[in-house]
Amino acid sequence: MKKQNIIDHDKCKKCKLCIEVCPVNMIGIDSNGLTNFIPERESICLECGQCMAVCSTDAIKISKYSYEENFYPLPEKNVDYEKFTDFIASRRSIRNYKNKPVERSIIEQIIESLDYAPYGSEPNKVKITVFNNREKIESALPLIEKFLDDIIHWVDSPIVSRIIKLKKGNETFNTLKNHLYPMSKLENYKLKFGDRITRGAPAILVFHGDKGAEEHTNNAIIYATYAIFTAHSLGLGAAMNGIVPAAINKEPQIREMFKIPKNEEAVISVILGYPKIKYKKAIKREPKITNWVA
Repeated sequence: MKKQNIIDHDKCKKCKLCIEVCPVNMIGIDSNGLTNFIPERESICLECGQCMAVCSTDAIKISKYSYEENFYPLPEKNVDYEKFTDFIASRRSIRNYKNKPVERSIIEQIIESLDYAPYGSEPNKVKITVFNNREKIESALPLIEKFLDDIIHWVDSPIVSRIIKLKKGNETFNTLKNHLYPMSKLENYKLKFGDRITRGAPAILVFHGDKGAEEHTNNAIIYATYAIFTAHSLGLGAAMNGIVPAAINKEPQIREMFKIPKNEEAVISVILGYPKIKYKKAIKREPKITNWVA
């Protein structure tokens, strides 16, 4: 049971907003008419901090957080819709990078921005491994190239294809068959044509977690999304990369090179660097299929 969740009744205004915002109904009015945590429900506390964030008198204390370290007043001004859409429209998935290292301080800013990202269950189950060394990235490329060559043989084999479907599911198999397989077969990822795997990026963030850990896949995707937008705001280019995590999970030698523990799986990676090419136009893609239910 999570402990040290406290409400200071000398500060409490009895506005009951904390009761309204708690997603697990862990706060209520006790027999004395005071706002308190419900002891038998404290074990399911999400530690989301919503109750502390809504309290105008700082009367609530969740054991994981403090007002001094984890909270600060919301800015009065916010980004309006037009400026926001301009920002997200101007971001591109960058696949051409300058031969220029990324400063550690900038990567630290990107990682720090993830502190504001929402999450499902257990956010601490996601870890980030940073590769900020182009030479080390290049040393892994021949092994990743071989992994991509192996995909051709796996998809061509009815037996191996069936095993992949059973173990990894249709989504993973269809990604291999309809995306990586044809590109690998046409030698798109062959290093003799240059680095089309990590695209010459000087840095990679790998998001990983314990196999089977709660929500670690969804959380990793959320964090990676925040990372690419933060990178854009800092003048960097970025792109999601699913090849590196897939290679890490399949090949022990690549796993060792990327320092991912055996009991963990890589979910997604983000390649980072200074953009070599400046785009002149935003790309507005086809509308998403939307069903409105009255």
